[in-house]
Amino acid sequence: QIVPLRVRLNLLLSLILCATFAVGVAYLLADVRRAVLDELNASSELATTLLQGVLDMPLRDEGATQIGQLTERLTRDAAIRHLRFEMSDKDGVVSSATEAPRAARDAAPLWFATLARPAPGSLQHSLPFAHGHILIVADPDDEIAEAWRETKTTLSVLFAIFAAVNLMVFLFLGRALKPLVQLAPALEGIERGQFATRVPRSGLADIDALIDRFNHMAAALADSHAANLELTQRSLEIQEQERRHLAHELHDELGQSITAIKALAVSIGERLEASDPTLAERATIITEVSSDIYTRVRRMMARLHPVVLDELGLVAAIELMVDDWNSYHADCFCSFVASRELPTLKPAARIGLYRIAQEALTNVARHAAASEARMALVVEQGARSVREVALSLVDNGRGFDVACQRRGLGLVGIQERIETLGGQLEIESTATTGTHLRARAPLVTLCETEHEHD
Repeated sequence: QIVPLRVRLNLLLSLILCATFAVGVAYLLADVRRAVLDELNASSELATTLLQGVLDMPLRDEGATQIGQLTERLTRDAAIRHLRFEMSDKDGVVSSATEAPRAARDAAPLWFATLARPAPGSLQHSLPFAHGHILIVADPDDEIAEAWRETKTTLSVLFAIFAAVNLMVFLFLGRALKPLVQLAPALEGIERGQFATRVPRSGLADIDALIDRFNHMAAALADSHAANLELTQRSLEIQEQERRHLAHELHDELGQSITAIKALAVSIGERLEASDPTLAERATIITEVSSDIYTRVRRMMARLHPVVLDELGLVAAIELMVDDWNSYHADCFCSFVASRELPTLKPAARIGLYRIAQEALTNVARHAAASEARMALVVEQGARSVREVALSLVDNGRGFDVACQRRGLGLVGIQERIETLGGQLEIESTATTGTHLRARAPLVTLCETEHEHD
């Protein structure tokens, strides 16, 4: 799964801020370590100076005792309270040790004490004298605890700044990148033909330039699509007018001629029936051929322009079409159901839905290799409480991959016709379950008048 751009940018900036925060903390700890070391060195130097002054004076036999008393007084001095003294003889045996008192302070956290503690070698000083040597050891814990009390406020402020900056960056990126996040689904909408899709501006000049170009492109595509729909609608109207005209020509010219030929053949057969049976039989054949041609012409006229569509309506026309289709396709039976509440539709809507049903059945016969098909024409409740007319055809034949397979002219024609009616085409198909074609359009755009669908 791809990490969103907002999260990736915020993570990158967080890493940069973390590195900056770490550098700042490291510098602060180095300064604390230096301050602790300076304080301890100052105390060690003061104690060394005082002890050196005592060691430079002539000592009596109990000089070691005098030095021990001095170290006890030094440990009680507030200025050098961080020191511990160990006095050893010449053989290295510790004769006395004085522990420095600790101030009543909360101890620093272990991580802070570990990082702020100076190197062990810098905390010890050795001072030789006649009876042995004195080891001065600085104890940094008390000083580190005091430094922690002063430093934790600074660390808290730095952490608060880090968190606040992260939050502000996250919110800013969310606001700035919101149009870009919306751009991907907007492009998908454009791909599906939703040309009214628009992306809001962000307030950032660079991103808004991209958004403006996208919105301009969407508007241009919407205008082009509207123009194409208008041209397609006009083309379909001209096509239907030509079909109607051709159907009338076939009926008036060819139909009358075939009828005349048939009448002449019948008349010739009756006259020659007694005198020339052979010619009479041929006249009968001409009569039968004329009848067959007339039947085919009538079927062609029905396909060019179904008169029943204007006389009896869409449901009756589709019923006759399905019955005729079943008579020529014995290997696949198609059933048809229609909604009783279907109102009177506009002529363009009637012929459009009729042609969609006609082309859908043709596709089943050519490609599906199905044994059963079900067609339905119903009125249903669509999205946003809009009533729709839905024409569907389901078969159990050989399906196809809708996403990969290129649509043929039949499906393209269905798509164009339903779009001119203000509707949409939906196709679901798999290799094992067949194909489900569904064309739906708002009822209000198909009716003769707006009140007829109430």
